[in-house]
Amino acid sequence: MIKVFIAVNLLFGLFSVKAQELSWQEYKNKYFKNDSFIIDPYNNNRVTSESQGYGMVLAVIYNDKDTFYKLWRWTKVNMLREDYLFSWHYNNTVVDKNNATDGDLLIAYALRLAYLKWENEEYLEDYNKIKNSVKRLIVIVLDEKERKNILLLPGIYGFTNEKYDVQIFPSYYIPFILKEFKDDKLFKLSLDYLLNDIITLSPLTNTVRFNLIEKKLSLNSEINMDVYRLIPYFLLSNYDVKILRNSFKTIDEFFKKEGYIPLTFKLNEQNQTKQESPFCVYRWFYILYNDDKYFKKYEELKNVDKNNYFCDTFELFLNSGWKDE
Repeated sequence: MIKVFIAVNLLFGLFSVKAQELSWQEYKNKYFKNDSFIIDPYNNNRVTSESQGYGMVLAVIYNDKDTFYKLWRWTKVNMLREDYLFSWHYNNTVVDKNNATDGDLLIAYALRLAYLKWENEEYLEDYNKIKNSVKRLIVIVLDEKERKNILLLPGIYGFTNEKYDVQIFPSYYIPFILKEFKDDKLFKLSLDYLLNDIITLSPLTNTVRFNLIEKKLSLNSEINMDVYRLIPYFLLSNYDVKILRNSFKTIDEFFKKEGYIPLTFKLNEQNQTKQESPFCVYRWFYILYNDDKYFKKYEELKNVDKNNYFCDTFELFLNSGWKDE
């Protein structure tokens, strides 16, 4: 796979970032601790399989072989399970042994990129082991028209009720990773399912259920940070993000009326929480709808939000000019 690096200020021709950009070294100074792991300061300095995966991918993008090795070595020792998935939550010890499929995918993908860049055969071996384990989390169910629905479970435990429904998280279908796994039919079908079925839902909620009785998808009642990140995922996957506009039109309409994006938006409720989303979400919605009001909020909030690991991660992705081709 070829990776393209575009001039930072062009940002894919969308806009120039006026606020001072975060460097990879500054990111490491804030979040890469003990030469081992990426912390989330806003969540009790926890470490997640997701944060390790993001850190590993970024280390490859920024050609930081030493940091990649340290992140992977620590993750393998402290979070890897016997089934070659990863405990998703660590804080001085493993807090939750269940896996999070997006974290598993990110780690596998980072190992694949590292192998392609540095030609370490061990990375390729570990990548294949993780990918094969994640594949076991894909289940196929038939809808009322006898079409296949390719469901990617968010984790091994807690997301299926064999009598009633299967729960999925749309943001766990990471397009640039599923595209990389296209040689495997199940992953290709998962990507097709995201593009043809999931993102056509409006509004697109964080949790979607496939009702096994009615044999169709049904929405949860909440939109939050997890599903917002599909916007940069699609951009990084070299897709036209315009295809997501209908998915988020409920939020866009709310913003135009109230002037902010709720951190958690509750469907069918008149009064929304006053807690607004962090700065990166406004950047993503600016990319999606090209409304300068989003960009103004982005600049305003970024100047005061200095330890947001989640937002800073995506800032580095976008500012690097890296995306799939």
